[in-house]
Amino acid sequence: MISSKHALGFGSFVARYRYPGRGIALGRDALGVGFAAYWLTGRSPESQRRQLIVDADALEISDIARSQSDPLRHYTAIIRGADRIVVGNGSQVGKVVADLEAGVGPFEALSKLEYEPDPPIRTPRITATALVAGDEVSQVILSGAVAHPRWPETSWHNMFHTPTLEAGQCHAMTTYSGDTATVSTSGQPTAVEVDAGWPGLLEQIWDNLDPALRIAAAVVPLVGDLRHGRFVGAHQPLIHAGTGRATT
Repeated sequence: MISSKHALGFGSFVARYRYPGRGIALGRDALGVGFAAYWLTGRSPESQRRQLIVDADALEISDIARSQSDPLRHYTAIIRGADRIVVGNGSQVGKVVADLEAGVGPFEALSKLEYEPDPPIRTPRITATALVAGDEVSQVILSGAVAHPRWPETSWHNMFHTPTLEAGQCHAMTTYSGDTATVSTSGQPTAVEVDAGWPGLLEQIWDNLDPALRIAAAVVPLVGDLRHGRFVGAHQPLIHAGTGRATT
């Protein structure tokens, strides 16, 4: 396990890059409650026109008008099953869930992923998965499928695994690690320390993202209804699927 003395604080992790692209986090809060977090930033008008659609067991990234579908911008970012959660920045989330349900092991499922087909950036596919039983979060795996620095047409994988999580222990990733002028890719799992309850993490995300780039953020508990989580969006209240608009 990575010692907490080497871990960034949650807010510091979110704030360290002006343009993080998309971010994911999987961990246990200061009281030991399991949570997942997801946040979006964007440079282009197309990227800015997105919202979160939250269902009981899934969180979807959608066009604001729900009339367009771009697989690199619109996808299911969180799927929570009976005993497992998968979080990621693209359509690979559904593919990983399908593989796991078919009996494929998590390392194999994640190792099959490739970076996004968006040259010249080659955005990493960042994905996290864990087993969840009450407040126990185990077999946590994070993977960043990135372009190889010497052979950029080839994907390689930054993998992290821990069998258990302590209270206050979290691991997080972003797709990018720089500014908007020159986009630098990341896809590197990072140890993050959580010193608050999960509902308070939404403000730490939102307040530490550049207001000109931030789009939406969500923090959800790993047990129960994901719609009990906390959400915020730049353009309008976020939608709870089947229940009308969410409070933010």
